Amino acid sequence: MELISQEFIKPVSPTPDHLKFYEYSILDQLIGPSLYTPVLLYYPSPPDNNNNKKPEAINTSRLKHLKKSLSQILAHYYPLAGRLRNDNTGVDCNDEGVPFLEAFVHNHRLQDILDGKRVVTESLVPLTNYESVFPSNTLLLVQVTLFECGGMAVGISATHKILDARSLITFLTDWAALTRQDDPNFTLTQLVPLSKIIPPANGLPPSIPVEGFISTEPCVRNIFVFRPCSIADLKIKAASENILRPSRVEVVTSTIWMCLMENSKRPCLITHMVNLRKRVDPPMHDHHLGNFIGMVVAHNDENHIANMVASLRKGISEFEKKCLKGEREALGASIVNHATESINYLVSRKDADLYKFNSWCGFPFYDVDFGWGKPVLSSTAEGKSKNSIKLIDTKDGGVEALVCLSEEDMKVFEKNTELLTYATLKPNSHV
Repeated sequence: MELISQEFIKPVSPTPDHLKFYEYSILDQLIGPSLYTPVLLYYPSPPDNNNNKKPEAINTSRLKHLKKSLSQILAHYYPLAGRLRNDNTGVDCNDEGVPFLEAFVHNHRLQDILDGKRVVTESLVPLTNYESVFPSNTLLLVQVTLFECGGMAVGISATHKILDARSLITFLTDWAALTRQDDPNFTLTQLVPLSKIIPPANGLPPSIPVEGFISTEPCVRNIFVFRPCSIADLKIKAASENILRPSRVEVVTSTIWMCLMENSKRPCLITHMVNLRKRVDPPMHDHHLGNFIGMVVAHNDENHIANMVASLRKGISEFEKKCLKGEREALGASIVNHATESINYLVSRKDADLYKFNSWCGFPFYDVDFGWGKPVLSSTAEGKSKNSIKLIDTKDGGVEALVCLSEEDMKVFEKNTELLTYATLKPNSHV
């Protein structure tokens, strides 16, 4: 890959003085400053008959539009153009700008990625390897990479300090709408940071004991694809008297969980991260910037998909009763206390295997249209963490499961007959 250019994109208008400091909520304070979320959106080559313009000229025009609209959107999402403070209190909204990189991939076509051929996608996302060029406390980095065929990859690396997955897709949707010259809804984006509802900690910022919870052991990753027809079959199989219509996330999670249990001689516990915006009363708007997620714990001794779904539902219900039914001002502290208690319990269970699930399903990454059509592929380029499973949408409504296990466990898991009845191993996904 050849790096063509790099520059800072600053807001089209300066941030007002009264908005120069963006305060974290107590949930934002929990997130480490080095945690970034990488997203890749792939767009096909411009058509050859586009007013007799060559794809190279069209892509040059598209790059200019992206830079211009990014500058405009940053005036609304002003914290993203600032810098993280070192004291874990918030963001200096100083308009220093977002790094914007242009790159070109030689000897590869976009179709190579769509066909599942081995292509190093990590180089398409601006990650920490650019810290020598850009400040490490930057909140957002953008990289647009062009392929020889004229295809384009838009890579985003966004800090998790103020952007959970819901906040990130809301930003991308608004940026795309502005690029299309539509009128995105900015009503709540800059007026109601999440900290106005869930304030920061009094005194020292909170910390959760993650030693023994987040694994740093070597692992491998495979991607398993659940087609819509297979998910429909799983929903029928998982339905019960109490849960007539299980969701696709529930049945895919439960199927993987069930297969992991089959391969293990120990009890299996799982955690699942959930977006809480629609689970509180009244619901929060998607434009509330920040982290509003919770960790659900589930356990089950009966190895049947219907029981697994019921256990997952029970875990969510118990979380909601414990953390989301009190006063709004106490929500953050309740969620933090629950997470601390849960992690302490999970780490103490030396007799059990722990698997950590996270789902991006339902977040409309495939609808991010900058004006030249929706992406033909959306993916992530996150690092690997042992015993973690991430679920993301496929374009046709299926689910991709990015499963990270030890090499020994993966050799058994990838041959599980129940798993292979409903999922296929994505070619060349083993890393």
